[in-house]
Amino acid sequence: MDRIRIELLGIRQYRNYESLEIQLHNDFNIITGLNGAGKTSILDAIYYLTNGKSYFSYQDQFLYLHGTSSFILKGKILSGDDKYDIDIKSAAGTKKKINVDDKSIESIIEYVGRFPSFMIAPKDILILVESSIERRKVMNRTLSQVDRTYFRFLLQYNKLLKQRNAALKRMREIGKRDDLLLESINSNMIEPANYIFQTRRQYVAKIGPLLQKYYETLSNGAEIVRVNYKSHLLDADMLGLLEQSSDRDYYTTKTSKGIHKDDLEISINDVPIKKYASQGQLKSAIIALKLSQLLYVRNITDKMPILLLDDIFDKLDTERVEKFIHICHDELQAQVFITDTDENRVEERLKKLNIDYKDYHIKDGQLIL
Repeated sequence: MDRIRIELLGIRQYRNYESLEIQLHNDFNIITGLNGAGKTSILDAIYYLTNGKSYFSYQDQFLYLHGTSSFILKGKILSGDDKYDIDIKSAAGTKKKINVDDKSIESIIEYVGRFPSFMIAPKDILILVESSIERRKVMNRTLSQVDRTYFRFLLQYNKLLKQRNAALKRMREIGKRDDLLLESINSNMIEPANYIFQTRRQYVAKIGPLLQKYYETLSNGAEIVRVNYKSHLLDADMLGLLEQSSDRDYYTTKTSKGIHKDDLEISINDVPIKKYASQGQLKSAIIALKLSQLLYVRNITDKMPILLLDDIFDKLDTERVEKFIHICHDELQAQVFITDTDENRVEERLKKLNIDYKDYHIKDGQLIL
């Protein structure tokens, strides 16, 4: 198994940093500071460097340091015994540039999955309780890291979906349907939809037992946690769905059926988690879900992703914090980055478990080693 690690991180004009360079620990890195100090920016820079995009923003313009219109991220990333120099440049009005050892990466599809990393952040609890959009993003982020065909078909399907919706809107505006155009788009959507559906169904089946295992460990309870895959394609084929809903789609100008409506339903003791779960149950469930995804990626790729933990230990009791650190260090053996407002909470647990680490503190916009 190849451990993915980042040895050196360089940031220029990214989020709230003008310039920053950090030498990083091979195992555990603890970054402390007040809210808004810039802890999350460092984790997001690592996520961007390893995934080719931000965890928190889909548009680079919102990542530029205030008053600037570009950023540069650099890093030395290790995959097993191999070391790579990564350079990413983003500037307004130009195409993003990603270089690996001075070799230009032409497409994001080539890059995603080479150096996998996972983020767990406070807002992730919303994945469990808000719309299905967030839960689909969880599946897509994971599967895109292990399957380039999936990523390519996902981009293709989303492009066709936009075309179909735009065509429906134009037809509605002029009051005339173009069934030949719809048939053409429909037929092109079948292959990517079927591949995405089958891949998601297999993925959910594999992470189910892992989710139960990690939830049980973190919560110290006997609750049964299940994850179910919900999709229109479980009941009908993609072409049939599009044809059956053609009249409705024409009047609403939106494609009402397809894999873009898929969902994950997580339940505790057969009760949907989004309805009745406590904050403790939600936090344990989202951490267990992310750990399940990380292990899924490791099992498929034989690579251990970097794990980024952004202020997730707030309101977690010391026993759960200790168990979580134990999983990361002993079972996963991942390189871990932890941000926290409490300077002692995580360090005390690491010292108790005799785990080596490096700590950084951010104060007044400055990184203190």
